Amino acid sequence: MSELTQNAAQLPAWRIWIKTGRPMTLTATVSPLLVGTAVAAYEGVFHPLNFLLAFVAGLLLQIGTNYFNEYFDHRYGLDSIESQGASTVIFRGEMTTRQVFAGGLFCFGLAALLSLVLIALVGPAIILFGLIGMAIAYFYSARPFTLARRGLGDVMVYLAMGLLMTWGAYYVQIPHWSWQMFAASVPVGLLITSILNMNNVRDYQEDLQVQKMTLPVRFGRRFGVWYHTCLLFGSYLAVTLCALLNWLPLWSLLVWITFPLAFLNVRLVLHAVERKEFLLGMKRTSLLSMQFGVALALGLLIAILLRR
Repeated sequence: MSELTQNAAQLPAWRIWIKTGRPMTLTATVSPLLVGTAVAAYEGVFHPLNFLLAFVAGLLLQIGTNYFNEYFDHRYGLDSIESQGASTVIFRGEMTTRQVFAGGLFCFGLAALLSLVLIALVGPAIILFGLIGMAIAYFYSARPFTLARRGLGDVMVYLAMGLLMTWGAYYVQIPHWSWQMFAASVPVGLLITSILNMNNVRDYQEDLQVQKMTLPVRFGRRFGVWYHTCLLFGSYLAVTLCALLNWLPLWSLLVWITFPLAFLNVRLVLHAVERKEFLLGMKRTSLLSMQFGVALALGLLIAILLRR
């Protein structure tokens, strides 16, 4: 038995499944779901059951996406045993390709079942949210589109996780379009995109070797670092502008309590040299995304209480 197989055998199966789901990235789902729901509550509507169903379905969609990403990056030769961006469970013999692919299908299937309940509660338009989200999630890594490999990952993540998921969380409460929701989705989307960008900056050398044309590969790692800075600081500027223009309540400015964390994050990334520093930057960015989303949602809830 090889050393890798021995190490795999020492890990409980449930820990391997959780690791492959990449729980650190799930903040990208929590933030838009909280913010979209908080905007609906600010506009006077909150259905707890709808929120719970949307929350669980959103998490399942992202976990399924992570499984498919693991599977297709291995299948297309975009990962190796040394890859830090991947879980490398297939290379290590911890899971088979069939298990990883089945994990993605299982998560998407459960999300679809929950969506059926939401359709009964809200209406058939929920089908479009689910189908669009699943299509982006699947073809983010899968052929024929392989969106991430073509450098379209940032746009797709912003649309799917920033706009679509925020709107979806809002829509299951109030089934129509809202410009206030759209305003709230902009900074959320910027921060979620920054998580992906930090991942791409970290994996710059590996992606360059396999011609995975992420933005850092196209324009250089230094570009990726400054792009990261713009995404983080831009999220705070977006909230401030929306609050000053009365598109969001002034209490939305509560997000600024998280700014010191963003500043430290940017300072770390600007001076980073080794991959472990970029890995730390990604972890901090992921955590910041959730803290920012919680602060924005809390600001909206405080505005509700003060309005009564």
